[in-house]
This record gives sequence, C-alpha cells and structure tokens, in this order.
Amino acid sequence: MKYSKKYALITDFDGTITERDVGDFILLKFKLISKKEIDLGYLTDMPVEDWMKKHFAAAAKIKKEKIEKAVVSQIKLRPYFKKTAEFCRKNLIPLEIVSGGVDLYADPILKFHKLKVKSFFGKFRVKNNSVSITYPYLKNKTLSEFKKSRVEYYKKRGYSVIFCGDAPNDLPAAKAADTAFACRFLPSLLRKEKKSYKRLKDFSEIFKILKKSATLY
Repeated sequence: MKYSKKYALITDFDGTITERDVGDFILLKFKLISKKEIDLGYLTDMPVEDWMKKHFAAAAKIKKEKIEKAVVSQIKLRPYFKKTAEFCRKNLIPLEIVSGGVDLYADPILKFHKLKVKSFFGKFRVKNNSVSITYPYLKNKTLSEFKKSRVEYYKKRGYSVIFCGDAPNDLPAAKAADTAFACRFLPSLLRKEKKSYKRLKDFSEIFKILKKSATLY
C-alpha cells in the first residue's frame, strides 16, 4: 500500500473514543463522588493525573469484577472507531491512545472489542486496601505536555497528525496537530485560540481521510 500523505492518529480515550467519560461514569455509578464535584474538576487547574489519584482512591473498596462488568455492559465506543483502528493496524498507520484514564477500566473495554492499540494509561493497583495510581510514561511531564509530545514525535518524522480530544488537557496537543477533531469541552477552547477543528461525532470522517490517502501501487 502506498499513501498520498503519511498520517498518524493520536487520540484521547474517555469521552473521545468512548461516547461518555468512563472515569466519571464509574465515580457516579458507585457513588464515589458527586456530579457537582466532577463538573468542578473540569474547571480546576489540577492536572488530570492528580485528580484521578485523588478521586479514584475510594475505588479500592469496589470489586474489580464489578467495575469490569459495568463498563463492558454500559460503555459504548463512538461509531467507526473500531473500523478505523483495524484499518490503521492492517495498513501500518500509527495509532496511539494517550489518556489520563486508568487500565482498570480501559483494558476490559479494549479487550471486549478485541482491539490491540498502542496505549498510554495510568496503572491502577490495590495493595492492602490502598490504591496506587501511577503514570510511568509521563516521566516528569504533565499529561497535557505528554499528549502534545506524541503529536510532535510524529510530526518530526514527516507524518500529518490527526488528534482527537474532548477536554482542557487536550488543548496543547490539538493546537499542535495538523488536524484536530474535538467534542465536549474542547471546541470552545479551540475557538478561543483561533485554532481550526472538526467536530467529533464519530470516527467516520477520520476513517475516510485515512482511506482516501491510500492508493495502490
């Protein structure tokens, strides 16, 4: 397969690949936090990774199996993501998920949909009824900085980078990308920055862009 343009796709997970924020869903379903606290979390300057460590600490009391069952049965992927991921895999198009979410719920969702994608998630571990959430991939960067660095990594290697996101921590990466797809909180932030973007409803347009760039030898 030969491409008229070399693409890479970098995407957030919660509320971007999934139709709703999975972390928020778990916190509300198991009554670990109020909706008001979640809404305020999007307005705070606290880094996402620190916010997750603070509020997911209470998840130690919930059986892992209950969380896995809840997310697999109630969380849906945006249409065309699976098809896009499979197209990227078959055609060696770089695809990365970069998220402040945790493997506790992300891994079961990806496994259920039989998706193997290069992913960066926080590691959720419970020992002696105490929760540990770590982000070893950050290496002294904030999540926002790391997301932007993945966009820049591929741009430096000659790729036209598509970035998909939904939250304030996605802004630097979206601004750095060649093409940004945005939903939820991100569109208004991009408008303020006068950065062009496409509205993310599903991954159909992204799939069409990638497929159109491919031409047979």
